[in-house]
Amino acid sequence: MTNTQKIADFIYHSSSIKIPEEVLNYGRLCLADWMSVSIGALTEDAARVVYDTTKENHQRGKSNLLLGGVADALTAALCNGTLAHCLDFDDTHIKSNTHTSAPLWAATLALGQEIDSTQEDILRAFIIGFEVSTRVGYGVGEIITEKGWHCTGIFGAIGSAAAACVLYKLDQAQIINALSTAATQAGGLTISFGTMAKPFHAGKAAFNGLLGAKLAKNGFVAQQDIFAIDGGFISALVQDKTAELTPVHFDEWELLNNSFKPYAACHLVHPAVDCVKKMLTQIHVHQIQQLRFEVGELAMQVTGNKSGKPQTPLAAKFDIRYCIALALKGADLMVKDFSEEAIQNLVTMNLTELVSVKASQEMGYTSAKLHCELKNGSIEIFEVTISKGHPGNPISWDDMKIKFNHLVDDQNLWGQIQFFGEKTPFALLSFFK
Repeated sequence: MTNTQKIADFIYHSSSIKIPEEVLNYGRLCLADWMSVSIGALTEDAARVVYDTTKENHQRGKSNLLLGGVADALTAALCNGTLAHCLDFDDTHIKSNTHTSAPLWAATLALGQEIDSTQEDILRAFIIGFEVSTRVGYGVGEIITEKGWHCTGIFGAIGSAAAACVLYKLDQAQIINALSTAATQAGGLTISFGTMAKPFHAGKAAFNGLLGAKLAKNGFVAQQDIFAIDGGFISALVQDKTAELTPVHFDEWELLNNSFKPYAACHLVHPAVDCVKKMLTQIHVHQIQQLRFEVGELAMQVTGNKSGKPQTPLAAKFDIRYCIALALKGADLMVKDFSEEAIQNLVTMNLTELVSVKASQEMGYTSAKLHCELKNGSIEIFEVTISKGHPGNPISWDDMKIKFNHLVDDQNLWGQIQFFGEKTPFALLSFFK
């Protein structure tokens, strides 16, 4: 059985799989995070532009738009998927380096509403889509990012297609065509990070995956072994052939390895921020002469070569020196800390002048080291091996509620999320305006 066939077989038989309560609970935690960051982004320009641009499709379906009204499922997936990634505050699967929930929940909810799926089926579809997305991307996310691709635009589309296949109850041949059609639309460039195009990648991934499933349902035929270990999919993304896809297996639940963001910035800056917070429990800012950070090579590539004086709120989320300076100031690194006013106020404090950053092969995605040189000449070292929110240092439902309350003022919604997918009387429409 080929890699592609194994994936299709898993999706096809997913209705008979017993999903553990722990995994169902993590799916709900992903939904809580998705709703938090989506509702918190309702005033973001990128989401508004996509919403306004698609207005001719509004009122043509029954899938809810978080910015108001209804549309066909494809339009809702595009709009809500973009919205969910606008704050760059959404969850991340590290081994595939993908913001999986942003496109996947957008596509799953949109199609679920369109075809009147139950909450139980929608939650199951999300979980199956998550497993497929992360298994295809497992172990190659970092190198694909280094090559300039945004993994969310790639693996998010594949997961969205998988979830749609579950809801549509497609056969194995249709599933292969749906996944292949989603994969052939792979796109999203890291050069767009810090602009409106980055959240658009998530919306387009939701759209592309859902479109792939809809086409396959109607007879569209695509490449039959798109996920061959060293085949055309991975060799197109990594053209020097330094990476192969990991052979898929579904004997563990990868959803339990998902990571959630405590800070509204690129996940790669979080270890350095945690180092600062650890340092500030022992040292006052006024004692500091210089701060020298060691971070992972990918963190340096994506966030390190910046001035510390970003020109826009989006750019600030990808500037590690700015984020470190926020932490030095005692900020929570929530959405308000990335406004134009906040940027201007912080720049005038010159805290970034204390900070230098370099890449270290000893550091990875979740780790960082801080050498703090004090004005008295002494040096203190602080290291974080697993930053907050990752497996090994996870956030709890209580932590998520703090994040939710920061972004959303609706405690009734919070209660409904916690029970989503159970046999309860909660209506799906209660999640939307």
